[in-house]
Amino acid sequence: MKNREESLARVWEALRAGKKFFIAGHLNPDGDSLGCTLAMTSLLERLGKTVYAYAAPAVGNDLKFLPGLEKIHVDILPENPDFDTVLLLECSDRQRGGDLESVLSKAKTLINVDHHLVSDAYGTVNHIDSKASSTAEIIFQLFEASGEENLLPTQDEATCLYTGLVTDTGRFVHSNTTAEALRVASALVALGADVDQINRVIYFTKSYIELKLLGRALEKMELRFDNKYSQIILTRRDFETFGATSAQTQGIVSQPTMIPGVEVSALIKEEEDKVSINLRSRGAADVSKIAQTFGGGGHARAAGCKVVGKPLDEVADELAKVVHDVVKNLH
Repeated sequence: MKNREESLARVWEALRAGKKFFIAGHLNPDGDSLGCTLAMTSLLERLGKTVYAYAAPAVGNDLKFLPGLEKIHVDILPENPDFDTVLLLECSDRQRGGDLESVLSKAKTLINVDHHLVSDAYGTVNHIDSKASSTAEIIFQLFEASGEENLLPTQDEATCLYTGLVTDTGRFVHSNTTAEALRVASALVALGADVDQINRVIYFTKSYIELKLLGRALEKMELRFDNKYSQIILTRRDFETFGATSAQTQGIVSQPTMIPGVEVSALIKEEEDKVSINLRSRGAADVSKIAQTFGGGGHARAAGCKVVGKPLDEVADELAKVVHDVVKNLH
């Protein structure tokens, strides 16, 4: 606890010293990455700082309800960056936020806040807590660490952080749902987080295209290795058939883990210039290690990677071999 307090104090020292901030989460922002970006943007603006918030390449429809989204520069980097401080959230390495070198190279201070199991300490100030359920949990602790009641999350900030917490814990069912995660969730609800809207938009709203794509994905689901491995491959033709994009595949990879016996689920997507892989585990297999084999990362139960320069079938075969080595001895 003392180490955490000291580390958060160093982050606060850097935040108070900075004047002009650039904030970004990782590419293809999820609820945790975007929610934290918005909450920190709001907090720094309350502190009188100048903030340029960035996300790329796009924001999914399921996150467009988040308050303050209009402050995000979506896929637009500043032409003449002159920020004294950069804050990267949920980026396990400095490339995870995209090609930000024009910004990073000029900043005096780089603050790195992350909760991934494998994460580089690339910042001048680093706060990495792999035991945290989400970066949102850490950011809430950061708000608390200010020691000032008026700097606790506002209602909108609480909504953003609760979104990060609920999405990264899979609605509080994943193994990262700890007592601390539930304490933070309770506190955010008490501060006014709009739980009803978050649940309704993220978990009970799907477009016609998303449901049609889900149907195609389940139709193509294949069980392998004594039904321990579920593989779904979506080709560019599948996306074109429904006018869908890769961003409209949220939740698909988790569906097969409902099948008894499935230990690892993979959604393999053919995109214009790469093959993207989403991985989920029921718990016995650490899919972050599988993703690392292909240059990716993540968590034990949820991970991903992108492969460039190889055809879809070759990537799927290589992934199957790695997964087979992982699941063959699982019972």
